[in-house]
Amino acid sequence: MTFVESLSPTESAGFSSRISCIACGGAHLEQLSSGRFDEGAVGKFIHDDPWGEHPAPFLHGKVWSYVACRDCKQAFHQHILDPTWNERRFSKWMSQEAIEAYELRFKTSASEFNGAVAHTSHVLCIERLTRDLRGAAALRVLDFGCGYGGFLAMCSMYGFEAYGVDRSSAKRDNNRFAKVFADIDDVVALAPFHVLTLFEVLEHLDEPAPLLERLGALLAPGGLLILETPDCTGVRDIESRSDYDKIHPLEHINGFTPASLKAFAERLGYVAIPKPAVSVASETTKFVKSIVKRVVRPVLKPTTQLYFRKRPNASQLSDGEGPHAGFAQTRSTSPGRT
Repeated sequence: MTFVESLSPTESAGFSSRISCIACGGAHLEQLSSGRFDEGAVGKFIHDDPWGEHPAPFLHGKVWSYVACRDCKQAFHQHILDPTWNERRFSKWMSQEAIEAYELRFKTSASEFNGAVAHTSHVLCIERLTRDLRGAAALRVLDFGCGYGGFLAMCSMYGFEAYGVDRSSAKRDNNRFAKVFADIDDVVALAPFHVLTLFEVLEHLDEPAPLLERLGALLAPGGLLILETPDCTGVRDIESRSDYDKIHPLEHINGFTPASLKAFAERLGYVAIPKPAVSVASETTKFVKSIVKRVVRPVLKPTTQLYFRKRPNASQLSDGEGPHAGFAQTRSTSPGRT
């Protein structure tokens, strides 16, 4: 008897299909790869991952399909969990114990230290880039998808007014920072913000354009937007663990490259700006490397960590009626083998 058969599920996960591009709204999609959730590399990795309630039996026979827009080249998974099952993913599949077990694979003393250095680097950059915008006022930051609040905690230590939003109840309940909310509506009254950050978030969103447009309405004109996603350059199929980590069909449902991430934000009224060179180092060699990096930045390989400034006249609305309100249209499906 197989693992899936031994669990004898009585329910089958529900899916919706995104029938237009998540970035430009185009309807001309081409399939890059596809397969079943219970077969091949995807089936193995889902089987082996830590979970609370294991999703494998509910995914039996279901199909994933990774597509790209022929107009703008943005790639994404076409079939995504419907709202009911996505909520189940957050509340049951991704338990606190499962999250901790997954993160333990990557957590070391060095990774913790480097994460704090990265937070400090961002703090120094945004302080420098918002001086003219905020004057003598305290710098106000909104971190959407803030997780356990490490970046918020760092911002608070520097005297910023820092707030976060995170959907995961497990992460909110175990947050290191107090001012974290479950929904955007909870922070509307706190706007405007000088800085909006989405670290490793856009790849998870069903409809990233309308959501970022809604968040943009809370950002002051001329304010900063910082986006960071996995770099999916060259990834078209899921054959290795690296592929799976970048375009996980349940988690990382949107695949960005440096070019597509930049184009995505520009369509929403943002202008890409250089990230200032700062040094957070206790060693002379690392300090020198940071200076060299600043000099050669124009010729460095592009990344999917990008800084933007909001155009003063950007037409970003919070009522869902902006120019991207119809993007990533979905229809309810229960996909079988294609």
